[in-house]
Amino acid sequence: MYAFYGNTNSKEIIIAIPALGERKEMFQPLANEMNKYKWLVFDLPGSNKQPLNDYSIPSFCEYIKQTLELLNIHKAHFLGNSLGAWVIQAFTSKYPEYVRSLALLDGGHYFLGERNESHENVELPSTIENFEDIKEAIKELTYSMPNLENQAYTNFETYFLNNYIKQGDFYAHHCSEVAYNFLSEEISSINYCLKKIAIPTILLIAEASADELSLNKSSIFNEQFEQTKVYIIENGQHYLPLTNTAAVAKILEDHYQFLSNKVENK
Repeated sequence: MYAFYGNTNSKEIIIAIPALGERKEMFQPLANEMNKYKWLVFDLPGSNKQPLNDYSIPSFCEYIKQTLELLNIHKAHFLGNSLGAWVIQAFTSKYPEYVRSLALLDGGHYFLGERNESHENVELPSTIENFEDIKEAIKELTYSMPNLENQAYTNFETYFLNNYIKQGDFYAHHCSEVAYNFLSEEISSINYCLKKIAIPTILLIAEASADELSLNKSSIFNEQFEQTKVYIIENGQHYLPLTNTAAVAKILEDHYQFLSNKVENK
């Protein structure tokens, strides 16, 4: 459920949690861009059809903690995209001693239940006969996003093609449908947002996601917590590590360097 990217000998460690329904590999381009850091990237519960007795976020946080203990990691920067942004806050709430900083990528800055949207289960693709149909749909999705760098289009398309696995005579989405819907409902019914943030935190909002509610909540978030900074990513799309890799890398590297300088100057 986890893998290492980047410089595995580095003392500077980034722990990354993906968006709902996505895989740890969504962070590969960002880790390549920031390869002086040691990256520990996790799959979400239910990824690659993994059956579990408990798909909940608290159970996942316990697994992350056990993994850190096993790997002898005592402190790291935590980063999460979308669902991952709530997961890292849930982890911080329970195990703050492990967390150097938080980076929330297009999520985590307010409780989704405030949208007052009723939860509906999603049926993930599971009986696609022709892989060409998948390729065509993903190509259309990829190039529907305007003004991205050429490499971002390539990374996005390649990544999403690998979200589908062969099962017998059919292709299916890699994620467990049960896990997907459980986590989707959980994040809309339980508020995992931190009530207090005593850890340096940055929030990156994709321009495509910056509706009135999200912008309003990001302003409140920025005013509520002293150690936070909010960035709107120009031409940003929801899966920021894939679609806006260079812009995200620049902000993260500057932020981590600033924190390192503060420690050195103490």
